Amino acid sequence: MNAPALPFHLTFFGAAPHLPEPALPQTTPESDPGAPDPTPPEKKGSWGPWLLLLGILGGAATWALTNQAKIGGPSGPVAVANTVVVKAGELDKKLRVGGTITATEFAAITSPRMRGPRDAGRSSLTLMSLAEPGSMVHAGDNVAEFELKWLEDHIDDRTSAVVQSKATVAKRKADILLEQETSRQAAVTAQAEYEKAKLDLRTAPVRSQIEAEVLKNTAEEAEATWKQLEEERKLKETSQKAELRAAEIGVEEDVLHLQRHQNDFLKMKVAAPVSGLVVIEPMYKGGGQFQQAAEGDQIYPGALFMRIVNLDHMVLTASLNQVDVHSIHMGQTAKVHLDAYPELELEGRVVSIGAIASESSGGGFGRGGSGLYVKSVPVEIAIHSDDTRVIPDLSASADILLEDPSSGLLAPREAIREDDKGSFVLVRTGQKFERRNVTLGEQNTTHVLIKDGVAEGDELLIGAPPEV
Repeated sequence: MNAPALPFHLTFFGAAPHLPEPALPQTTPESDPGAPDPTPPEKKGSWGPWLLLLGILGGAATWALTNQAKIGGPSGPVAVANTVVVKAGELDKKLRVGGTITATEFAAITSPRMRGPRDAGRSSLTLMSLAEPGSMVHAGDNVAEFELKWLEDHIDDRTSAVVQSKATVAKRKADILLEQETSRQAAVTAQAEYEKAKLDLRTAPVRSQIEAEVLKNTAEEAEATWKQLEEERKLKETSQKAELRAAEIGVEEDVLHLQRHQNDFLKMKVAAPVSGLVVIEPMYKGGGQFQQAAEGDQIYPGALFMRIVNLDHMVLTASLNQVDVHSIHMGQTAKVHLDAYPELELEGRVVSIGAIASESSGGGFGRGGSGLYVKSVPVEIAIHSDDTRVIPDLSASADILLEDPSSGLLAPREAIREDDKGSFVLVRTGQKFERRNVTLGEQNTTHVLIKDGVAEGDELLIGAPPEV
């Protein structure tokens, strides 16, 4: 009796598992064909687990042969290789730089500087309202407002003080006029007494010597009194004018005091000088922490807390290693990529190259620091785009195009190998790789042009050959 045949065909890579042979029933010639077989029949289903195992192994081997490149014979172990397909394209010679997006046109918004006298009683301002960060505003829109109540009360107090000062000056003017008129009347009376004494003195010749002497003394006394009153009146008028001027100056000071506070009051509402994007600046909050300004914060006068950025003029500010400066010139085109939006590609152009190299921020060596060994040159790349995602302070990179691109068959540099016979590649042919000598053309940091030796669509091995 023969063993049962398998219902499908399986191909094994490597040694096949050892299966036990099924036991065959034994018959004797002397036995009666119609008699029952004394040997007990084999249990059904003993082949099921082996068939399931063989099916799993065969399916895995078939999938591996279909989807992966193998190196090895049908009985050897399976090894997976990394490959890449040769494609036609353009080879670009680029130089990549990294930096930060900045704006060339913006308006710095600072908290108002208080010009009122120190008796205002405030060294910092409370931010009551603030424009939404990242929002677009137009010129003239209110973007911030500081506390106003204390200033309104102080302006009311100073207004009352100015009214009272003006009333005091007016009353003093009236009093001075009254005093001046009284002094003038006293001087006129003294002058009249002097004139009368002079007339009486003219009768001295017909009077006794004693009466003549009395009239003379009376006339001299009246003259002295009149002249004294006149002199006092003039001095008093001068003093009154000075007093009145001092009071008027006091009123002018109060008026200026009030006007300064009124001007400060107008500055408490900050308007955008230009149209653009609202960018809130980080501020020192104490404890070594910097945070963006927010409503309710105490801000010192003159502190920068906001910028209004014109998004139509954005640049990538980057630094370039000094050894690459010779390959960069004004007007070169570039492709700008934002780290926050990897899929976005923007057109750019080199608009500024620093004339003096500065110390690099990278690590150095020796006691002298990196500044003695590594130098970098600042470079600016203008971004020609109106995309609203291009905002300040984003990290970005740019690929500066050094030369016009060249066309041909492209392959990664990892696929090119070198030996004493020259450059070659390993091309997949079926389940194996064969060596092909190639002639190389121009190359950049990642790819190389292959002039001959391969065709478009060939699959090249990259990296080290897989171990069998």
